[in-house]
Amino acid sequence: DDLFAIKFASDIRKDEHSYHDLFNVELIRLQLDTCPWRLTKINENYELCTSYPKYCVVPSIITDEEISEAAEFRSYKRFPTIVWRHANGAIIARASQPEVSWLLRRSKEDEKMIQAIINACNGETNSNRLLILHLGTRDAAIENYAKYYPDCDVKFMNLPDIHATRRSARMLSAVNAAQDKNYYSQLASTQWLQYLLALIKAASCVVANVNKHNRSVLVHCSNG
Repeated sequence: DDLFAIKFASDIRKDEHSYHDLFNVELIRLQLDTCPWRLTKINENYELCTSYPKYCVVPSIITDEEISEAAEFRSYKRFPTIVWRHANGAIIARASQPEVSWLLRRSKEDEKMIQAIINACNGETNSNRLLILHLGTRDAAIENYAKYYPDCDVKFMNLPDIHATRRSARMLSAVNAAQDKNYYSQLASTQWLQYLLALIKAASCVVANVNKHNRSVLVHCSNG
């Protein structure tokens, strides 16, 4: 119970005003409180997306109606939202992957939202192209949908899905360093270290693009 994340969440639940104040302080610090960005309260009651926070940052030209339509195109309705802004103007956004399917569905609202993110960053960054970092394996449907987002590039990071990660975690918890003579081979068989390496590579890719190349990144995977 002394872990920071648990204690912080507990304290915030006790004082809703404190949460809102801290959120506003962070928005101001990241300079996301003014145009070309805005705070939307479309998810204030968690009715649009149950796994997103109450307040989300989006391009100021995007209406709540367009956000709602774009959410319908994304898995679990996790629409694109800004979670970080670097001092150089580049941003990190998150979303779940689009539900393209074999019919190659499109969403004009989602396309407009992605383009609005790019346009909002254009005046501040050296790059006018958004990197869509898909954390999962290469997917033909995602490669095809990317053609409707002309100012974007897609990169696949080949991270394991949640089922493989859970299986690896269970195997890791069963390994006993003190008792197992074949500890290292059993550790290797869990693939946990390989998964950690892949995760670090993905994080490093985001950092390099945002910090070094002034390039904005949208991170998404199957569930976002």
